[in-house]
Amino acid sequence: MPISRDMFFPLADCQAEQQLIPGSEFRPIASIDGHLALFGTDPEALAQIDLYLKTLLSTPA
Repeated sequence: MPISRDMFFPLADCQAEQQLIPGSEFRPIASIDGHLALFGTDPEALAQIDLYLKTLLSTPA
C-alpha cells in the first residue's frame, strides 16, 4: 500500500515490485502528505490504511 506523493517509495517503483508478486494487489493510499501521512498528518489516509488492512486481515489465506 504505497502512498501517493511518497518520495521515499514512488508509486511506479512499488507497482513494478507488486507485479512480481503473484496474487498481489496494488492499492495506493491517496495523500498529498506522502510518507508523512503515516505519522497522522492526514486522517483520510489513515482511514484508507485501516480499511485496506481490515480487508486484508478478513481475507482467508
